[in-house]
Amino acid sequence: MNNNKEGVDLFDPTAFDNIKFMIQAEIYDRDLAGLFHIHNRTDKMDLANLSREAAITFSLKENEQLKVSLTVEANLEKLAGELLPLPGAIPGVSLHILYSGTEQDLTSADMSLLEKIWGKERRYEWRRIESDQTETMCEWHVYFERMITEEMMTEFGELISFIADSLQMITKGSE
Repeated sequence: MNNNKEGVDLFDPTAFDNIKFMIQAEIYDRDLAGLFHIHNRTDKMDLANLSREAAITFSLKENEQLKVSLTVEANLEKLAGELLPLPGAIPGVSLHILYSGTEQDLTSADMSLLEKIWGKERRYEWRRIESDQTETMCEWHVYFERMITEEMMTEFGELISFIADSLQMITKGSE
């Protein structure tokens, strides 16, 4: 039953909710199939700037030290553009992927391989985190410079398979 006078269902999920759900479903399907181990999942809302962020962290079952986190984010502008009749608004999210592991699990050679696998047209960031409390950690980020929309949801299965393949290439290269 629709109680909203303007004909919009107040309980429709946003593009952020739908995209987050589909990405997580693809990862959980592979977890149930025995390919992935899920380490963490977060869903945050920043009330100061009204943005949302959801992340899921997983690894191959065969190499749980090398992890990948997929993060989707939507700011107030994206949400308002979806909920209000704003001209030119395109509902969607930002997406970035983070590979992380110890210096032995994610070497500079592995990060070079990731850059080759993902292609030159993306924006990357490498980080080496040294601490006197833990082992040296390495992170490799890939950022998607375009908005991810609901029309792209059919591609999420391919994206997760591509990530799984990249993890397997790194794991095999480290053996």
